[in-house]
Amino acid sequence: MLIRIVDEHHEALAEWSRYRRTLPSPPSLLTFDHHTDTLPAFGRAAKSEPERRELVAAFDFRRDDSVTEALSRLRHDEHIDLALRGGVVSRAVIVAHADHPGCANDRIRVVCDRSWPDLQLLLNDPVRFAPLARRVFEDDFLATRLAEAEFAPEEGFIFDLDLDYLLTAEALGPDRKTVLRHLLARAGLVTISREADWVRLLKLEPLLTPDSLLAAFRPFAEATIP
Repeated sequence: MLIRIVDEHHEALAEWSRYRRTLPSPPSLLTFDHHTDTLPAFGRAAKSEPERRELVAAFDFRRDDSVTEALSRLRHDEHIDLALRGGVVSRAVIVAHADHPGCANDRIRVVCDRSWPDLQLLLNDPVRFAPLARRVFEDDFLATRLAEAEFAPEEGFIFDLDLDYLLTAEALGPDRKTVLRHLLARAGLVTISREADWVRLLKLEPLLTPDSLLAAFRPFAEATIP
C-alpha cells in the first residue's frame, strides 16, 4: 500500500500514473473532494478543440516527461478527464459536497448529499453547515454515496482525498467507520492533496489546517491498511 501526498489536486495525476505502470490494467478511482473537478483536459490551455485533442493524444502515463508536460498545462479540475482518456484509470467516482452538471467524460460519476446548502451559505452560515460536514466519513453517508454511484471497490483501486473535503476536525472521527476502513483496506494507492488555499477558504474551524488534517488522517489510514 502506498500513501502519497501532493500540494495541488491535479498533481496527484503523477502519482496515479506511476502506480498505473505497476498494473496490467487501469484501476478505478474514488475521489473525495469539495469540488467536482469534471472539466475537459487542457480546456483552458489549448487555443482550439483540435489542439486540445492533440494534447490529450500526446499524453503517455508511461513517461515521466509526458506527465510533467501535461501537469504544466492542466488546471486543477481537468486531471480526472485526462486520467480517463489516457488510460490511467478505468472509471472515476467523485464524492463531492455538491453536484456540478456537465461532466467532460461519461466515465465520471459525481455523487453528493443534496441536502447540503450551497457554497454561499457555507461561507456565510457555517454553523448550519457544520453538522453535515462532520458526517462525510460516517458509514451511512458513505454507503449511500457508493450505492448511488454503483461503486464496489476492487482490490487495488485508487483512494484519492482532497483535504478541502474535510471542513471540520470531527469529520476524521466518525462514530461508525466500517465503510471507510473497508475502502482503505482495499485501496492500492492513497493520494492526499493538501490544497492549502481551499482548506483555508472553506474550513469551518479556525485552527483547521492541511497539517492538522494530515496528522489525524494519515495514522488512521496507515493503521487500517494491511
